[in-house]
Amino acid sequence: MANRALFISLVSMFLAVFLSASPAQLADSQPCAVPEGTPFSKAASIKIECSSTRPLQGGAKKREFVVKLPSLSQQPQQKYPWQAIDPLKDPSAYVKALLDYGIKDNQNIDWRIEDDPSNGWCHAPWFQDVRERLRGMTAERHSRSNELHALQGEGRQNWAIGFYNSAACRRLAEVWQDPAFPKTKSFAFPDGSYAIKVLFTQATPSEVPYLAGSLEWDAAIGDAGEVATLRLLQVDVAVKDSRIPGGAGWFFGTFMYDAGTPGNTPFERLVPVGLTWGNDPTLTAFQYEQQGKTVAEAWVNAAVAEKFFPLPRHNLGLFGRLNGPVDNPRSSCIACHGQALDWGRAVPKGSLAERNAQMLLPGPPSNTSDDEALGRYFMNLGTSSSVQGTQPLDYSLQVAKGIEKFRVWVRAKYPSMVNLTTDVPKFAFPTDPFEAQPATTPEPSVKIFAR
Repeated sequence: MANRALFISLVSMFLAVFLSASPAQLADSQPCAVPEGTPFSKAASIKIECSSTRPLQGGAKKREFVVKLPSLSQQPQQKYPWQAIDPLKDPSAYVKALLDYGIKDNQNIDWRIEDDPSNGWCHAPWFQDVRERLRGMTAERHSRSNELHALQGEGRQNWAIGFYNSAACRRLAEVWQDPAFPKTKSFAFPDGSYAIKVLFTQATPSEVPYLAGSLEWDAAIGDAGEVATLRLLQVDVAVKDSRIPGGAGWFFGTFMYDAGTPGNTPFERLVPVGLTWGNDPTLTAFQYEQQGKTVAEAWVNAAVAEKFFPLPRHNLGLFGRLNGPVDNPRSSCIACHGQALDWGRAVPKGSLAERNAQMLLPGPPSNTSDDEALGRYFMNLGTSSSVQGTQPLDYSLQVAKGIEKFRVWVRAKYPSMVNLTTDVPKFAFPTDPFEAQPATTPEPSVKIFAR
């Protein structure tokens, strides 16, 4: 009887471990390994189903992240709570409604959305190679010294994970319905599409006092998968709401944790940083510094902005535009997300293509007195792409980065499939031949799906 009980116990333990990981995660001792000679379509499925390929050190007894992929069965809601609020007349109430909607389903399950298959939320595909193993977070922009607080003497890492609602998930599922052939042509999210991103920092309350009592997560952020404790600092929300004619169609909002705010939970102690729906493309250094002009296409919480004014960053976003504490003070929410596009081809790191892409993409101005550069970067794009001749991806950097990683992987591992895995034109970079063009003949074992 004792042996039988031990056997049952061991089987139960094995099943618990097995069921906590995706099939692709268990394909090899190396997470999500694709065996040599695997047909392209099978390899693409292994990659997209993978939760994380990053190392994990010292986390053997900790629960690991499990990706929840978008599905065509996820159906949009008919009504949303923010639709009853005019965002221009009451931006504070509007952005609060966005936050409440995002945390309602997810806070009680500690943001482990795979625990509730029916709740309609999903993760963006194709981040398996950069997601850490415990929470599925990816590295964000690091905070330079003194960007978060005057006591913050060193730069600190920031990590984040995003979640999409059912309306957005269904659109993502349409893109990735065939994991070997993502379809981005004419991409746009429907109204009601929503995303929320929780950002955690390596900074401690001794460096950043307003982090005291914040939510803590363990994450495997080290190069070798070493586990560190991170604290909730910022929450970003975004919603597709096309009530402003000719605009981006998106509202971006930001919150920050503040220990001095009354509340029983860390999420109750989040304070709104602001809400934005445009870039204020004509707001220049002279107008801001000499004439006292402020943003017209955003609401920024003056009490929060005042906390950062004495710091070297001076602003959250350039000249009072909206950005979060973690974000680049020379940028803004919408300007950054406006760079989401599909080149229709791989842009490998270190390649001539990447250098050309960096020159073509307007970036945050190094000289904030250069009005021409400001106007180019902070242009209100509407539904256009920031680079003519490319496919815009509707202000979704997660879609853009996922597609980018897929295309680089195809180029590196299955070069014969490069020209057969895009439904948008390949962008022709100036002096383009960073590599010889691959053959276009498909492998015999690969089924090419109709475009």
